[in-house]
Amino acid sequence: MNPKPRFRYPFLTATLALLALAFAGFALGLFAVSTVGLIVAAGQVALLSLSPRRAGCFATAITPEQLGEFEAVVKECRAGVARLNQRTLRMSPQAGVSEDCARFLGLMTLNVGVQRGQITGREADSLRGVFKEVLGKTAMTSSDIPLPTEYSGEVVELVSRYGAARRWGSVFPLGAGTVKLPRLKTDTTFTLIAGSGTVTEKSPQTEWVTFTAEKFGGLLRLPTELFEDSVIPLGQWIARYAARNIARAEDANFFTSTGAGSGVNGSVEGFTTSTITNAKTLQMASTKTHYSDATLTNLRALRTVPDEPAVQEGAYYLNPTFEQLLASFNTAGDRPYNPNAQLADASGAQPFITGPTLDGFPVRWVPALPAYSTSVNAAKVFALFGALEFQYLGVRGGIRFDTSLEGAFATDEILIRALERFTIGLMANGAAGGLQTAAS
Repeated sequence: MNPKPRFRYPFLTATLALLALAFAGFALGLFAVSTVGLIVAAGQVALLSLSPRRAGCFATAITPEQLGEFEAVVKECRAGVARLNQRTLRMSPQAGVSEDCARFLGLMTLNVGVQRGQITGREADSLRGVFKEVLGKTAMTSSDIPLPTEYSGEVVELVSRYGAARRWGSVFPLGAGTVKLPRLKTDTTFTLIAGSGTVTEKSPQTEWVTFTAEKFGGLLRLPTELFEDSVIPLGQWIARYAARNIARAEDANFFTSTGAGSGVNGSVEGFTTSTITNAKTLQMASTKTHYSDATLTNLRALRTVPDEPAVQEGAYYLNPTFEQLLASFNTAGDRPYNPNAQLADASGAQPFITGPTLDGFPVRWVPALPAYSTSVNAAKVFALFGALEFQYLGVRGGIRFDTSLEGAFATDEILIRALERFTIGLMANGAAGGLQTAAS
């Protein structure tokens, strides 16, 4: 009787080692999740072929026991990869703050209801116990700092996830309400100097860019019929709601502000206006007054508008609804638009990220920019190309949350005020060019 093959434990040990190596590579961003299963399967095949007891494994049949073991391990690997993919998909759309931050925001809101007597009985007693646990006291007073610095930073990170201005611009903390930074106005060119020749003086000129922080924000109304088990979900909802709206205000100013100083507009021009002011636009031909009139030739010519340094780092910026227009450029053998190109990640977090490109240049979707339309929109800038990191988003402090005890007394509601002070400043007038519809 042949002895039982000693194959199971070395094979499983090696498989576990391959799994650990593969998932470590995934954690470091060296390859995608789908690659993990392929690495493990390929490694197992190699182990079978190199096994001293099964050197002829591919010339002769594998024993039923080994075949069953191999199939079971591969099946488990596939199931593990599927579970990891599902977990990744569940986590990727989630955006929120830590549980401690969410609890603080929720308690800050519920504290108003307790102080006003709108939350009473066992619910109020229970909340006072939570206040004591989290805050070290049974209630917050009007002199307390509404949101600790570390929690404000978490909400700011959430704004960065929602907002395009923080993602593609340069965030610059303002040390005062008004800050001036120098901007190069007139550049100079170095020239050839002969031996023992005079070195001519080069005098670049600068001008000041003034950052004056302006205040943006709003009020959230919440009913007082809230309970203890809603503390953390309530805090997460407040954080997400405020972050989305702060991001929307930042993006509106960064990209489309007219400088009118009303509504969502600050007193500084966003890119769709500043490109016109700085004569950095490409206007489409006469009668082409619709966004839908834009052609591939127009978008390619737009790359000639910004200054050369901005072109080298340039990308297209469009509203996501323009995807249909870019896709229409792929005709016959010419396919300039690639919706799933592999792009280098400048942050270094991963070696490559997937994103759309046009002629190899990244396409970045910005909901704040004008949406695709077949209606008349004369003399409007709707698409950008350039390096938007030359525009600064100057922020003064973090996001501030406050609650009102009496602001909504008549409606029995709780008011939460979320505010941020910020402004924008363009540090290079030729940083981006805008594609503009015809005037008529």
